[in-house]
Amino acid sequence: MLAFISRSLRLKVSLGVCLVLIFLLAPLNWVQYELQRRTAMRELELLAASTSAIVARGLEESMLTNNRSTIQAIVDDAAQASGVRSIYLLTPQAKVAASSDSQHNGEQLDRTSAACQDCHQLSATSRPRGIVVADADGQSVFRTMTPIENRPVCHECHSPEDRLNGVFYMDFSMAGFNSRLERGLRTAFLGSVTIIVLSAVVLNVLLSRLVITPMEQVARGLHNFSQGKREARVPVQTRDEVGLLSVVFNEMADTIQTQEGEADRLYTELKDKDEIRRQLLVRLITAQEEERKRIAREIHDELGQLLTGLSLNLKLCQQAVPDDAQIVHDQLVKTNNLVGHTIEQSHNLITRLRPTVLDDLGLVPALQDELSRRLTPLGIDARLDAAGEMEQLPAEVTTATFRIVQESLTNVIRHANARRVRVQLQRTSDELIVTVEDDGVGLPDERFYNPDGRQALGILGMQERADALGGRLEVARRQSGGTSVTLRLPVERNTQ
Repeated sequence: MLAFISRSLRLKVSLGVCLVLIFLLAPLNWVQYELQRRTAMRELELLAASTSAIVARGLEESMLTNNRSTIQAIVDDAAQASGVRSIYLLTPQAKVAASSDSQHNGEQLDRTSAACQDCHQLSATSRPRGIVVADADGQSVFRTMTPIENRPVCHECHSPEDRLNGVFYMDFSMAGFNSRLERGLRTAFLGSVTIIVLSAVVLNVLLSRLVITPMEQVARGLHNFSQGKREARVPVQTRDEVGLLSVVFNEMADTIQTQEGEADRLYTELKDKDEIRRQLLVRLITAQEEERKRIAREIHDELGQLLTGLSLNLKLCQQAVPDDAQIVHDQLVKTNNLVGHTIEQSHNLITRLRPTVLDDLGLVPALQDELSRRLTPLGIDARLDAAGEMEQLPAEVTTATFRIVQESLTNVIRHANARRVRVQLQRTSDELIVTVEDDGVGLPDERFYNPDGRQALGILGMQERADALGGRLEVARRQSGGTSVTLRLPVERNTQ
């Protein structure tokens, strides 16, 4: 129930108004009830006092003539009045001289009983003339007590020292009094409930028309806008705060829609330009590799043959020179050694430009040769693991993979101070995953950037090669120590 109320502003406001009205009307009803009770009590007191005074005056006249039958008749007639429950004429000694229908005549009342202590515990001059007590049946009655003064005309029968000749009291039923109060309280309660219900209904209707419904329209507009409906707008129906909120929302929606349109346009342009850049980069890398391949072939075919011929001629000269020409022989030997070293360096240069084993045997043998040629002489334990079909890889994927692994090995040699290197190749249905891990010191943050804040050219080149083929390159530290380079290249798209 509370959860339902918490989700409805209309119910919250209506409930709040009802509570305010209840807190306001409840004290007002209680004050009204008290005023009515006191007014009715005063009217009852006046009625009882006047009735008792009239009856007491008649009893005094009959008491002067000592006419008991008349006294009894007056008591019986007074007992027939509406609301009178009982009548007693008491002597100063609390003995019943007369009662309605003579039921209690001659009885001696106990003034020390609890029923009499409400008055008798007070002094004679401060006792009230009327009081609400419970009768023998337990019902509330209003009891009036009228003292009969001992006047001089009464001294023939009563001692002049007596202050009173007796007391006349009447009990009036409180049933009618309480009934009127209950009807008044019931009427006030029903009136309050009617006011609360009508106020809640009227307020609910007004709130719905003036506040809740416009707020719900704003909420629906916000919800639709958040769900991607950028054309959602809120109708402006009023000039109050809710209307201002609608205007502000519509302006915000127009601004966001315009900015998103501009952002989409810029993103499309950037995406097109990035695709053009990627294509150009692919062409550039391809052209670079082709140029390296051409230069390596020309060095191998032209310079290699010339150096080989030169070395053969030097050997023939060395053999033709007599043994006694030792100086010439030694110079020819040095020259021949220099030519041999030049041939070896030319082969290394050819390998760096474009390893022939990559074109002749494929990616896995080329990487194995790279590990053996570069890491094994340095005492680094190098291992290559390959899983999956590697023979049908596209040429650009093979070249990019080899170059990225080659640059990773260069970083290991320069920075890692590693003892073990592991290269893993895994071919899946749609990508090639390459991982190069070492157990070295790892690359600190500053190794990834140049002093001017730009990313190091080696890693930047690796990332550009991966991006050009739609792949992803990650360089991270290993928890166990060292560095991990992970390359992911899509294969299926490039094989079509």
